[in-house]
Amino acid sequence: MGEHNLKAIKKGDTWTFDLKFFEDQCESTPIDVSTYVFKLMAKNSSGTTIFTWDNAIFVNTANNERKVTLSPATTATYPVGEYQYDLQVTIGSNSYTWMAGYVDVVDQITS
Repeated sequence: MGEHNLKAIKKGDTWTFDLKFFEDQCESTPIDVSTYVFKLMAKNSSGTTIFTWDNAIFVNTANNERKVTLSPATTATYPVGEYQYDLQVTIGSNSYTWMAGYVDVVDQITS
């Protein structure tokens, strides 16, 4: 499992996140994740769930790639703050945490 902080989510903006999966550090052997089930959950410091991204949000763009695109309407609903998240991947009947870290939701300056 890797610890990675996600880029900040600005309220009211489109936000994208590209994921590519490889078996090796040289990125020469892709992992086919097209049948895996992805789920990301973010919580505040008291353990309250702030948002959840279910598998449908992780769109297949290639067999080894997934892309998340959040609309301005979606990001506008997220409260400002710093949240801890983890990304779980289900393969068959097994679940694994592949990534964890922090994500900031920041306020919009322009309107």
